[in-house]
Amino acid sequence: MKKSRILALLLCLCMLVGVLAACSKTDTTTPDASGETEQSGDTAKTGDVVTIRMWGGVPAESGPQAACDAFNEAYKDKGIQVEYERFVNDDTGNVKLETNLLGGNEIDVYMSYTMAQLSKRAEGNMALDLTELCERDGFDLTQYLGDLAKNYYVDGKPFCIPCKLDQYGMVVNKTMFDEAGIEVPTEWTYDEFLDVCAKLTHGEGTDKVYGVFWNSQQDMAQYAQFMIQQTLGGDNMYNADGTATNFTDEVWQKTISLISTTMNEGYAPTHADSVTEKLSQESMFLGGKAAMTIGPWMVRNIKDTETYPHDFVTAFAPYPVVSADQRNYTQGGYGDLLCINPRSEHLDEAWEFAKWYLTEGGLYLASGGRVPAANTYNADDVVNAFLSGAENLFDADSTKAVLITPHDNYAAPSITTKNAELTDIINEELEAIYTGQKTVEEGLESAKTRGDAALAG
Repeated sequence: MKKSRILALLLCLCMLVGVLAACSKTDTTTPDASGETEQSGDTAKTGDVVTIRMWGGVPAESGPQAACDAFNEAYKDKGIQVEYERFVNDDTGNVKLETNLLGGNEIDVYMSYTMAQLSKRAEGNMALDLTELCERDGFDLTQYLGDLAKNYYVDGKPFCIPCKLDQYGMVVNKTMFDEAGIEVPTEWTYDEFLDVCAKLTHGEGTDKVYGVFWNSQQDMAQYAQFMIQQTLGGDNMYNADGTATNFTDEVWQKTISLISTTMNEGYAPTHADSVTEKLSQESMFLGGKAAMTIGPWMVRNIKDTETYPHDFVTAFAPYPVVSADQRNYTQGGYGDLLCINPRSEHLDEAWEFAKWYLTEGGLYLASGGRVPAANTYNADDVVNAFLSGAENLFDADSTKAVLITPHDNYAAPSITTKNAELTDIINEELEAIYTGQKTVEEGLESAKTRGDAALAG
């Protein structure tokens, strides 16, 4: 009996040693809470999948999700996947984005939509300097985007990959133009534009149709600059050497006067009405309440006739210029400035996605009205994708001429000094002008005084 008990005890000890050994062996290869192993943090070796998170201002269904799905299919065997989350590209949405960027690593890649935003984020350590990655991989942005890519550097360094060709023009209700006997312009001056606005404005109260809707509740300076830069170029806020502001230039004066006149004469909703009534391009233009509006980024909504039912034809016209001899540049350049969060835990994977998005992902955005910037796409494929499913809603000739056919004289920016601060200043002064608190001259003079002080500080 005693021997039996000893044998049983020995057997139990042997089994316990075996279990402990097995547990010890397992602990050296099981991923910890961070997804890494003691042997290696290389996710490809462990078979794990890295999921990078992308934030953008475009609704997922308007192209970004299709692009992400295509990437996920192409990289499913390479251990990288991407998830898309939309933020609203307004002041509140951008504050939310920047709060997340500063607070941690929940975002890997994201879109900036203006140089002011990009400059602020580059200077605030919210965007990664891509120089080292470009050099490491031999990925020369100018190879895909030309020398224009350098205009989107901050302090001489690439903090983004521009993914979209921003070539804009006035969005025009061609049906209203036709009914009024007005041809869609291929060239026009401020005086001619104002005359068209007056002719197309009619009705009263809730039945009123305006000649133009400026969308000023969303932005003021940028939309005015669409017209200004055709004469003064991409650095229109600065003097020639960038040491002072240019807000009192005659072109600035005449452009802001034009916008103010349309509001004061009733050819456009006032800025106050745009804000208090929460007007939008969709409610005004697609609702048949305005014959023209400022921004063709609404192409995706023009196609969405279920949400915005309409049957009129949309055409596009170049922005007007001060006078016929002052169209020195084509409004346009690059947009959709794809940035990498320097706090991302997956910088290499985020970089791999960013390169793919530039060279292959852009075509999936074309159906939503975004023209890819890189030279890796077939032009006919882009046009077909852009118009697909809505050929009866667009005037094909003006769409191609104004939005898609590339030019070689874009009004691209090259100076970024205090860009975000200057943009805030001019927006504040424009609001004072549009709400009648200051005259055009007073507001722009104040903008210059404040802007010059900012540049000197």
